[in-house]
Amino acid sequence: MLTFGTTWWIDFLRVLVSLSFLSASSWQDYKSREVSNRMWILFAPIGFILTLTRCYLEYTAGKTSHFLIWMISIAVTTGISLTLFYAGFFGGADAKALICLSITLPAYPEFSSTRFYVMTPIFPLAVLVNAVLASSMLVLAILCHNLIRYVQLKGALFEGLEHEPRWKKILVFITGIKIDLEKLKSGSHYIPLEYVSEGESGDFTRHLRVSPRLEIEDQRELRRLEEMDGQIWATPGLPFLIFVTVGFVTALFFGDFVTWLMNMMLA
Repeated sequence: MLTFGTTWWIDFLRVLVSLSFLSASSWQDYKSREVSNRMWILFAPIGFILTLTRCYLEYTAGKTSHFLIWMISIAVTTGISLTLFYAGFFGGADAKALICLSITLPAYPEFSSTRFYVMTPIFPLAVLVNAVLASSMLVLAILCHNLIRYVQLKGALFEGLEHEPRWKKILVFITGIKIDLEKLKSGSHYIPLEYVSEGESGDFTRHLRVSPRLEIEDQRELRRLEEMDGQIWATPGLPFLIFVTVGFVTALFFGDFVTWLMNMMLA
């Protein structure tokens, strides 16, 4: 027999499992820039069993709504995740995390009051929206940091890069910060936004890179950067999985950003 207490505890377990796996995978991605597939091999079956149990209990009570949302959530989330992955906006771990989440927690849990006023019942989509918002807040923080540095240095932020076009400088200004080369050498989680080219006469020229690569394909570029002195432009290499985890927590307690924005506009 389906009772409020039964569904509450199953939903609590699904939230706990999801948060545990998202947190662990975020930490693993941050430390090693790679998430073991064993994480998802464990996450998906556990989530499947919990959600299947939830659907079975609803079925015995003559309800099928959760099962329908489950199927829709998996289909929609998988489609969006794979599209973003093949378009280059997602890493493989990001897509797998959202797909596993759609299996484990396709809709808002029973105890979440936000489920009553969100625009979409598909919980992983709310997580994705909030994750994108959280990552954009990082851009805002970078911009504020650089504006302060611009005033402090009286505009001298691009010394040695005066030859670079203005549009590149603007993109770098809103996506990166200047760091000491020692941080790059020590293995800190920064991705260089500069590279060095060697001219025919043997002289070296610094250039801005507006499409940072997670792995430097030409290792000679990295060695040249490490041989330089002073500071270079770099972007913080925070994995998107961290923002997915933040998006999960905020969606759970506050709903999705789109709904919040619509409510603010219509208020």
